[in-house]
Amino acid sequence: MKKQTRLLFAAMIIVAMAATLFVGCKKEKDEAAATADRSEAQALLNRIEAFQTLRDAVNSGAKADGNMTVEEMRQALDLVSNYEHSEHMTYCLNTTLDTLHVAMPAVDGEGYVSNSDVVATYNAFETALEKCMLGVNDGMNVPSYFSIVMPNGETKDGTDINVVFSRGVPSNDSLVAYPGPFGEDDDWYWGENRGKCDGTCYGSDAADQLSLRFAFDNTPPSPGWILVLSNVEYVKYIATMVEYTEGNPYVYYEDPNPEGCSDSWLFAHKVNFGDEGDIPCIDHDELNCYHRKITRLVCRSSGPLHYSPNYHSPYNQCEVIDRDLYPKSSHSTEIDFVTELVHIAKVRYCGAYWIDPNPVQ
Repeated sequence: MKKQTRLLFAAMIIVAMAATLFVGCKKEKDEAAATADRSEAQALLNRIEAFQTLRDAVNSGAKADGNMTVEEMRQALDLVSNYEHSEHMTYCLNTTLDTLHVAMPAVDGEGYVSNSDVVATYNAFETALEKCMLGVNDGMNVPSYFSIVMPNGETKDGTDINVVFSRGVPSNDSLVAYPGPFGEDDDWYWGENRGKCDGTCYGSDAADQLSLRFAFDNTPPSPGWILVLSNVEYVKYIATMVEYTEGNPYVYYEDPNPEGCSDSWLFAHKVNFGDEGDIPCIDHDELNCYHRKITRLVCRSSGPLHYSPNYHSPYNQCEVIDRDLYPKSSHSTEIDFVTELVHIAKVRYCGAYWIDPNPVQ
């Protein structure tokens, strides 16, 4: 009995030591990660301030010698546009993507752009943004998350740089993000703000409720902290093949390891409309299925859609949008028609780094 007691006591000591070692290692790992994030954020802030200094000098008439690569130009436009003009600390209820077009500056034979031309390109972006926002009449007057899209990877003179950004309606409410899963009373109509399937909560729908589970929390870790963004990229994923190709903005993706709880990783169903009110109801079990799939495919670092295709930026937010792919024409005389109702996953990718503007020395 004494031998068993000694063995048990020894085992408890070993477990305690292992637990202490694990906690210690985890703490060191977390501290190292936090230090790396602070270092990266400070490096990005230094690059932003360097470009601001260059911009102010050029705009004041100083001669700007030197040049930068096309990729360095893209990174500069990305960092500074988001630092100076992205209102990402304002929570918006409704958002849409808009695009500005800015002329690509001349590139020399070695692939470089002059510093003065890069500054002129940034000035043109600011002019285009101001003109765009002055013309906004839909209430979506909060611009944020600017993505710099180079002209098809080419560097020909005269082509356009596209600046894709989000415009939203500012909300007085703070963001309430729900972790899931969906409860037994969470049976929601597919879209169109039809509310719950029991006729309540009109003004929301299944797409909205899924979006709330994957919204980015922009709450600063401490008052006054700044969120620095880098390499912003947008992708709209769809789980069904669309029949039109011209101007198709969606990226088709098929889950290689599908769960049996739904036909696809996002809602996608053909519907024979005999009545315009035939909106499908998605019950809570199916919503939980989509929640698990988005988490597995997009949110987790091991997921195939976790990093953006061009800049390899990590997942930042997933907004689920309802779409009627082939709506009935207003001129059609058909009573019954077939369409496909889907959910689109608009995934926003970017590096997001919190930085204390006044660190304690």
